[in-house]
Amino acid sequence: MTALLIVGLLAAAPSPADPAGVLWLHDDSYVSGGTAHAYVDVRCPSGQRHWTLTVRLTAVQTGRPTATGSTITSDVICDGVAQWHQHPVDVLPDDAPFFAGHDERDEGVAELRGPDGALVATITRRMHFYSWD
Repeated sequence: MTALLIVGLLAAAPSPADPAGVLWLHDDSYVSGGTAHAYVDVRCPSGQRHWTLTVRLTAVQTGRPTATGSTITSDVICDGVAQWHQHPVDVLPDDAPFFAGHDERDEGVAELRGPDGALVATITRRMHFYSWD
């Protein structure tokens, strides 16, 4: 009975990925030379092309200008829904350079769009920015 209760609780726990289960934004980003390097895992149907991944990051620290930036890539690997592929994404700052920090306002957003441009999945995470020099 205890085993069934534990299995039930684990099954009821929220998934760390988006509700569709195709997108996962890692909450650690590495900063070098003012550019942030993020990692996103994606699952999309085999053989499809022209999927688009957008990543937006925000780094906040009291006394510093807020760093924001985004990047769009259409080089998403699609070779089966059971297969996760990690996509390293370089995010250039819009204005102020990215910096290391762990402010509770630091945020990352990843969006995945299908070949027709329709939004398939989105995920928002609190981010942690680490120095990588």
